[in-house]
Parts: sequence; C-alpha cells; structure tokens
Amino acid sequence: MVSVIVPNYNHARFLKERIDSILNQTYQDFELILLDDCSSDNSCDIINSYGNNPHVTHVVINEKNTGNTFLQWDRGVQLAKGKYIWIAESDDIARPELLENLVGELEKRPEASVAYCHSLIINAESQTIAEHNKENPSKAGKVTIHESRQFLRYLLNFNYIYNASMAVFRREDYARVNAEFKKFRYCGDWLFWACICSFGKVIEVHDMLSLFRQHQLKVTEKAKSVIAVRWESELKTIEYISIIARLTKIERICLSGRLTKRLKKAQMDDAEKRLLRNQFPSLCKGNIWHIVCYETGKNLFGFLKNYQNMSFLSQFFEHRKS
Repeated sequence: MVSVIVPNYNHARFLKERIDSILNQTYQDFELILLDDCSSDNSCDIINSYGNNPHVTHVVINEKNTGNTFLQWDRGVQLAKGKYIWIAESDDIARPELLENLVGELEKRPEASVAYCHSLIINAESQTIAEHNKENPSKAGKVTIHESRQFLRYLLNFNYIYNASMAVFRREDYARVNAEFKKFRYCGDWLFWACICSFGKVIEVHDMLSLFRQHQLKVTEKAKSVIAVRWESELKTIEYISIIARLTKIERICLSGRLTKRLKKAQMDDAEKRLLRNQFPSLCKGNIWHIVCYETGKNLFGFLKNYQNMSFLSQFFEHRKS
C-alpha cells in the first residue's frame, strides 16, 4: 500500500532512529526504499545493515553526489510500487501511529490527494523544542478536510506542509506534478506540495505524529546574495500557485499589496529589488490601494490569524450583497 522513501545525506547520527521509527509503525503494509547521496560519514554502513529486512525493497547508494534532494525524491518515486508515497526525511522521527492515521484517512476519502499531520520540533538529542503549529491551535484527534482551491490560497502565504515527513500522498499524482520543482534551489518543496494539493482535497490530521528535527547539520544561508535568489524562487512559486488557485481580482490585489510591502522591507540592494519588481510586476508592483486592501483584511478580518485566507474581502462583499 505504501512506499516509504528515505533520502539520506550525511545523517548517520540520526539514521538508525529514523529507520527504526518507520519499521515500528503500527501500519505494516509498506515497502522501504533507502537512498544515499554519496555521504561522507558512515551512513552507508547503517543503510546496508537493513538490507535484509523484509520491508526493504531497494538500497541505492550514489557514487556521486547529486546536490539536489528533489532528484533523490524522484529516484525513489520511480522505484516505488505502493499506492501511496511517504517521503520520510532521514533526520526526522515518526510516531508509531503516523502511517495508520494518514493512510486510514486517505483510504476513507478517495477524493483527497494528500494527508498531513502536525509536527513537534526536536533537537539533535531528540528533545522537544516547540510545537510548530502554534499559529493554528487545534485539539488532538481532530481531522479537517480542506477544499483544494482554499488550501492553495493558504499556501500563498506559507508552506503548511513544511516538511515532507509529515505527509502521505497518492503515487499516481506524482506524474502530474510540475517538474520544475526539481530545478529549484529553494522552495521546490513548496511548489511540489502546491501541485499535489491542486489535484484533490487536503486532509489535515491535528495530531503531532511527526518529529521534525532541527540541528547544526541543517545549513541556512543568510548572505544578501542568497536572499535575492530565495526571493526569486519564492515569487516564482507564489506566481504559480496564484494561477492554479484561480484568484479573484480582489484576492490578486491583496496578494500584490502584501508582497509589495514585504519586498520594500527586504534586506536587499535597491537594484535587486528593482529586478524582482520588473520580473514579477503583478506581484510586486502594487500601489497604495493594493497595500490598503491588504492591511484592511489583516487588521479588521483577522487576516493573519490561523490560516491566512486570501478570500476574506470577497466573502465580505458577497455577504454585504446578500
């Protein structure tokens, strides 16, 4: 039923705990595909030690580093035979009930394309740091079914499926995903999940079933030269989502107001900002009217509370008409 893909690079320190958390799932109808992208630590020894496990169907050790985790995702999916895909990042951990919950919800709702859970943030020693979903508080045990178009509106503001380990999706949908995500240096996962979510309803399981690890091996680049590249990737993603989400005119105005304001405050040279405005005029060349619409929604309609709903003004005007 499920193909579990573990793409690894230099996570030997966390790898055994990760693989064991997969093998100890209460739901056992899965194959395990282990990939290594030419690690320089002893990851390969750990991976090979699981080679005889009956769940393991493929062990792929790259002789040359690809430098791109999305190419590893792709390699794993091409080998997969399951109805569903779970990309289980090699430094994370899963609660034993993760697959049982997410697969169970997808089986009940064939119209859904993906199911995801909430996460705890842990450190290198597997100690809890925070609950990542504090901006969307909800009771454990709750399940929310999001319409595809509405969830895409949420994704205009933030990638709510911020970690692959927290989601399971249908393998048949992968062939329809915009292949551009594999070329992205940043935000490729955001684009990927937007595509997946455009194919059907989105199931949100409000239980903390995934443990998302933060540690020193995760490198965050903050140089100004990198910020401009990240902005370009982000705007490309938002532009794509705005198209497939079929935004109304007022929604496009609000989105432009938000991004225009954000870009003004970005820590970049004026020349870099000007290039981005010219490259994405519909997103970043808003005027005072665009910003006023955005600010109105943010302050009067709870625009930034919980999920940010870009349709708030449309709903308000429709209510006034009725």
